[in-house]
Amino acid sequence: MEAAVKWEELAIEYGFRGFDHFCTEKFAELEKGAKSPKLSVLLNAFVSDNRKNWSDQYLGKRWKPFRRRLLDLEDETISHMNEEFWRAWMAAWAEEIKPSSETYNQQLGMVRSLFELSLAKKVFQVNPLENLVGAKERVKRAVPVSSPEDVLKLLLAAWEHDRELVPYFATCYFAGVRPDSEAKELRFEHYDWKEGHLKVGITKTNHLPHRYVPIEDALRAWMQPFMRKKGSIIPSNFKKRRRRLIYGGYTTPGAKLSNEATWKPLVIWGHDITRHSYGSYWEGLHRGEAGSREKIVANMGHEDFKTFDRYYKNTRTRKEAEAYWDIRPPASASKVISIA
Repeated sequence: MEAAVKWEELAIEYGFRGFDHFCTEKFAELEKGAKSPKLSVLLNAFVSDNRKNWSDQYLGKRWKPFRRRLLDLEDETISHMNEEFWRAWMAAWAEEIKPSSETYNQQLGMVRSLFELSLAKKVFQVNPLENLVGAKERVKRAVPVSSPEDVLKLLLAAWEHDRELVPYFATCYFAGVRPDSEAKELRFEHYDWKEGHLKVGITKTNHLPHRYVPIEDALRAWMQPFMRKKGSIIPSNFKKRRRRLIYGGYTTPGAKLSNEATWKPLVIWGHDITRHSYGSYWEGLHRGEAGSREKIVANMGHEDFKTFDRYYKNTRTRKEAEAYWDIRPPASASKVISIA
């Protein structure tokens, strides 16, 4: 009897209502842990949900290094990976590797995104990384966008030298689709010219299996010769042809198509620069309008404005935005026979 009283008191001291409550809670934890998936299962599920939206560059430079850092944890169940666990793990990893602020924040952000799946599996009621703070970056780099001058220069070069690339570049710049995933799945049949929207079938979340992006006047103008065309908007030998255009294979004086060393880049280019440009100039044109935040979130395929604001927006003036959305094909374009 004396021992039972001591256990009762000890349980109360540790915040339980009594020894019976302690036993009930601990057995529930054991049962939960037995049902909990391993981290490897969560990682594989994340890949399954998102791989179709990743470029080869993202897969090689972001995802694979991220997963290698978690290799020692893959066989562990995720039920015990609470906030305290990840706070300690991130601190130990940072102490050992001494990553840059950017790398630290990328790792934290990706683990946080990974554990959004744990909410769906009801392993946690809240994301265990929700309250973890990222490293402070000395200088926040601006999201890269193309200038209106560069967009026009690139589209005119495509119009003159490789017109089959016009639908790709025009759609990426004026509809904001992901250039290395969503754009490659688009077909000319997905442009509903009568209703005025483009159906985009791939997104990064299961909550938005598809979205409809309004067809802006600029996109309609550049696509006018292609309105009767069918099939994929991506031409054959696409990567090589896109590279030739962007990096000056056609436009550098004296350049040889067979010798890239003789090329001079036509425009500044980078991952998702077309998508950043679309979002930034759209926001610049519609800033302050009622419902504009909700519209850009829907157009971009995000779940909230915070994602767009943090990762995609490079604030543009209204004058810059007007110049961007006024970009049109050559005057002769209206006389071009539709390409079927």
